Amino acid sequence: MKVRLLLIYFLLLTTACGFHLRGSQSGNININNIYIDSISASQLTQEVKSQLSGTANVFANSAQSASFVVTLKEESFEKSVLSVSPETGKVEEYQVLLKAKMDLVKADGTFIIEDETLTVIRDFAFDETAVLGEFSEESIIQEDLIRHAANQVIRRLQALISSSK
Repeated sequence: MKVRLLLIYFLLLTTACGFHLRGSQSGNININNIYIDSISASQLTQEVKSQLSGTANVFANSAQSASFVVTLKEESFEKSVLSVSPETGKVEEYQVLLKAKMDLVKADGTFIIEDETLTVIRDFAFDETAVLGEFSEESIIQEDLIRHAANQVIRRLQALISSSK
């Protein structure tokens, strides 16, 4: 009995502080009649559509029939050396950077945002003895960067669209 009361108390405490499970913020998004276009940002566009399709959002069939048009463009990954071993001179850490740009346009052609840059960065340790594992880790990190960038896009859309109505 005491265990149940304690569990209920902790559940109420975590929901009262605004705690949400990762990825659960897209459940309360209401973006209707939106068209999402892609210019060299296919992975990000696909992830944004995927996250929005799990909710009650309605996509427009064309840019002409949409209330808002989102254009995601110039998606690129950059990998740079973050640290080098002082003894061997070999790479110990890399940094992976995802950059993309987005536009948001109203139905009347008015830009709400134009060429806004989205940037997400992650770093990871590189072990030269497990090179194959490092390559798969890098692809997993890239997928994670895409998910985080899609979350950024959705949060910005929600804020901008609700403030422009």
